[in-house]
Amino acid sequence: MRWFVFLAFWSTTLFAHEAQLVTQHLSLKRQHKTGWQSDLIAKATLSRKWEAGLQGTYLERFNFFEKRAGAFAFYRPNDRLTLEARYLQGSGNQILPERQYHLHAYYALAQGLAPFLFYRDMKYSVTRLHAVNLGLEIEKIRSFIIIPQIMMGKATFNSPADTKNVYNYGLKVIYYQELRFSLFAFGYKGKEAAQGIIGASNQLIDTLSGGAGAGYYFRPATKAELVVDHTNYKQLKNQFLTTTLNLIQVF
Repeated sequence: MRWFVFLAFWSTTLFAHEAQLVTQHLSLKRQHKTGWQSDLIAKATLSRKWEAGLQGTYLERFNFFEKRAGAFAFYRPNDRLTLEARYLQGSGNQILPERQYHLHAYYALAQGLAPFLFYRDMKYSVTRLHAVNLGLEIEKIRSFIIIPQIMMGKATFNSPADTKNVYNYGLKVIYYQELRFSLFAFGYKGKEAAQGIIGASNQLIDTLSGGAGAGYYFRPATKAELVVDHTNYKQLKNQFLTTTLNLIQVF
């Protein structure tokens, strides 16, 4: 659900160059193992309508050492609509996708209402995932943002005949003071493809996640965010505790 971090910061980073470092530590509670993932993202403003950037990822988990890299672009034809396209490529990965496309549309519909749509096409070594996220940012109470969302898609394994439905739904609530701090909590439940969680696998697993976090502006152009979430994977007989540190610098 890391793309929700982008939504929370989106309004404060328009029309500026930006560098972002996302570091994630994963603890497998019952197996006493850990994993790491780091994303380095750089974005440049080209004009009032266009922004472009690069992203690189490095992951260590389950004795896998994986990498991916890619590029993205934002286009804002007017003050209400933002479009994003993102492409990332890896090679020989078992947890990270070998290739993925993201298409994202965000629209300021009315005062305090902003629907968004997020499409993903992710090709893993044994899994192909197509999914659409639909959500709505609701800010009808001062300083509070409520974000319900649902994901629906299909995971294809080995052959097109072996295709299964995946889904996820949940809610995130944010309290913020602009350019000062933010506090948030979230919960999600669903059925997702296992490969992006444990590596090469052609099964679906039930997921139940909950977490909380906080963001703080050290100055208007510098922000840090810490997120802690817990996910229970009943079929795997395991629980994942993930801690994410997100550092953003705007130039």
